[in-house]
Amino acid sequence: MVMMLVSGMAAVTSAYAQVNINVNIGNQPQWGPHGYNQVRYYYLPEINAYYDVYNRTYIYQDRRSWVTTRQLPRQFANINLYNTYKVVINSPNPWRDNSAHRNRYNRYRYDHTQVSIRDYAYRNNNKHDRGTYDRVNRNRDYAHDRGGNRRY
Repeated sequence: MVMMLVSGMAAVTSAYAQVNINVNIGNQPQWGPHGYNQVRYYYLPEINAYYDVYNRTYIYQDRRSWVTTRQLPRQFANINLYNTYKVVINSPNPWRDNSAHRNRYNRYRYDHTQVSIRDYAYRNNNKHDRGTYDRVNRNRDYAHDRGGNRRY
């Protein structure tokens, strides 16, 4: 009887000792591009900056130095991350290859056709009501290019 009591207490103690830690390291932001399972960095051609998905920080050039911050500086305040183009880069320290990235991805600077994770989920959850999506998206995310053309 004593043996059963001791083993029962040991099982209860071990159950309480388990800890569930849920750390969201590497979760992509909702404004990230849809369709990628693994992302370390985004390159943002419109502002020539990077976003570190793991650390949730922006990396941009200030004069001759690369600066890391939690928020974009004021000069980028008008950038809408949901509709600006993002390039997935999984190599370490991508800013070291910035000139190559700038040359290769410059053509995407004002391309606002890339679908974000949020908008892809919204579209799939509301397939029956495409008209509502168009109205909401147009009002929310500057869905017109600089020439006034609709971009989806």
